[in-house]
Amino acid sequence: MKQKCRMEEEPLKLPQIARLKSVSDDYSHLGQDYILTHFTTNSSYFYAPMARRFDGMIIIIGVKGTVKITIDLETVDVPPNSVAFVAPERVFNLIDWVGEELDGYLLFLSSKFTYDLNIDLNAVNTGIFTEAKTVMELDKEKIDVLIRYFYLLHRNASDPNPYDRHIARSLMSAAAYQLMAFSESAQRITAGSRSHSRKLSYVQNFLRLVRSNHKKERSVAYYADRMFISPKYLSLVIKEATGRTAAEWIDQYVLQEAKNLLKYSGKNIQQISYELNFTNQSSFGKYFKHLTGMSPRQFQNV
Repeated sequence: MKQKCRMEEEPLKLPQIARLKSVSDDYSHLGQDYILTHFTTNSSYFYAPMARRFDGMIIIIGVKGTVKITIDLETVDVPPNSVAFVAPERVFNLIDWVGEELDGYLLFLSSKFTYDLNIDLNAVNTGIFTEAKTVMELDKEKIDVLIRYFYLLHRNASDPNPYDRHIARSLMSAAAYQLMAFSESAQRITAGSRSHSRKLSYVQNFLRLVRSNHKKERSVAYYADRMFISPKYLSLVIKEATGRTAAEWIDQYVLQEAKNLLKYSGKNIQQISYELNFTNQSSFGKYFKHLTGMSPRQFQNV
């Protein structure tokens, strides 16, 4: 067993983990957006004190050997040919590995970067969120596809250019769709042998309702009332199952709709404000800036 380290409560920002460069076989980063590292048998990851909360998502690809990680003190195994997901603000650490050989990848995505990804939530089968697994096992061919995306992200970060952030967002959006496709395929295989619990049904129903009503309703209480449960219980179930709160899911749908309208509808900001059921343009502007850090006008001009 490799040396374990004390967990830190301070959120981990991208600049703080730039030291990963010295303990990984290959390393790249794109500003505050993402860090990508490759670890093998010879890497010194497992001697480095890394346990921290991270302000963003972590994706781990296991290729060879079984990687042992902790998430909020719970030990999780990441076997060969699998992908692990660590939600934002969880205390994460690589602690050990077993097997004759080790090979894997870690991708750290900042929350701001993931929030800016162009994912059309209306095209997503919301059922994939009802099986919120930390580790998803895949066959080698699918793992190789994901590694190709990681390689392109690495090359993009290693060769700065005026379009590198646009390229990164497009690559990661495509990778996200690919992961969702793999997840849906895995669910179809196992759907016949497993019944859904009441909690998982709540998650699926909630996401379906948000997809249909997000243009008019942004209140968690509205969706809880439609589902005949309390807002507090709805928020608890959604957070446990997906890693996001009910309010964050609503905001994500509204924000994606707002971005599409601002970029492609040809409507002015006031018209968009009313279409999304804001009382006025000012309240829409405050909402949009709170979530994106820029005004609707600034977003249109990017």
